[in-house]
Amino acid sequence: MAAGRVDDRDTWDSFIDESPSGLLFHKWDYLHLTAKHTGSTLLPYAVYNGDEPICAFPLFCRRAHGINAVFSPPPLTVIPHLGCVMSGNFEGFKQSKKESVLRLVAEDIRGVLEGLSPNYLSIAFVPEFNDIRHYLWDGCDARIRYTYTINLERPLDELWNNLHYKLRNKLKKEAKADLRLEKTGDVSTLHRLLADRYQDPSLDIPPIRREYLEDLVRAYPDRIGIYYLYDAGDEVAGVVATQEYKRFLLWMGTPRLKSAHAGNEYLQWLLIQRAKAEGYRTFENMGANNPDLVFFKSKFNPDLTTYFEIEKKDALGAVSEWAYLTFVKRLMMAAGRI
Repeated sequence: MAAGRVDDRDTWDSFIDESPSGLLFHKWDYLHLTAKHTGSTLLPYAVYNGDEPICAFPLFCRRAHGINAVFSPPPLTVIPHLGCVMSGNFEGFKQSKKESVLRLVAEDIRGVLEGLSPNYLSIAFVPEFNDIRHYLWDGCDARIRYTYTINLERPLDELWNNLHYKLRNKLKKEAKADLRLEKTGDVSTLHRLLADRYQDPSLDIPPIRREYLEDLVRAYPDRIGIYYLYDAGDEVAGVVATQEYKRFLLWMGTPRLKSAHAGNEYLQWLLIQRAKAEGYRTFENMGANNPDLVFFKSKFNPDLTTYFEIEKKDALGAVSEWAYLTFVKRLMMAAGRI
């Protein structure tokens, strides 16, 4: 096997489309827009068995102040999962073949990383990729991370009955309140509310840049949705952004708005119904790593799903993550770009 750079969009996107674990975050234009807006160099690697690609592995490289960092994904992008995407037939392999393939993938990517010589390495894998042993054996530190998922293959009545009884009572009330849901490509209100929230100095990072979000929506108008929930007086009662590719992912939301309605709760329930009606098998609701959000999100009775992040750093890299995030946050705030 050997790792090589991929230079063709159709080749890359076809592989991502065919893999069960490929996400919109892995798509060619999404990766290139991410590189553009983070000032990073995109390195779209694939690992081959002969002429057949068996793994896609996007990496981002950034050098600043003498520190060389490699990310997948870069910080300040609101990308929860990236890392490697295995081929569509990987899950059908016997365990012995899986382990041999993963060993060779890890060896090839190790060779790529040795050539890049990062002081700091950070990779967040997709939830389906749970064998990170080779990266642990290479001296990486690992963190277990969490996300919420709902199996939409169950009957809608079952999903409804599994909701917390107090939540069901709220939803019944809101169903009579003449609320309406609209999907749009307009990010202005969503981004303004997100930016207001992140003015709180206790929050570590700013939200996604408006120009970046606008570019993503233009690139994927059918895959990224901005949903607004309006009350009878045309006031916004809730707003979220979603990614709709293989899974329906509740991506970015705002805190509870000043409203007489349980807007966030009703909006999420409407989107669960929408996702199921459109044939999605999984509804993912980010936020399980935030202790301030888990009680609210757990009322929908989701499954708690794990994924892994790995990190490796030398003496210079030990301060790079903190320095990078702090510097970029201050720069963006000073420029009024959040």
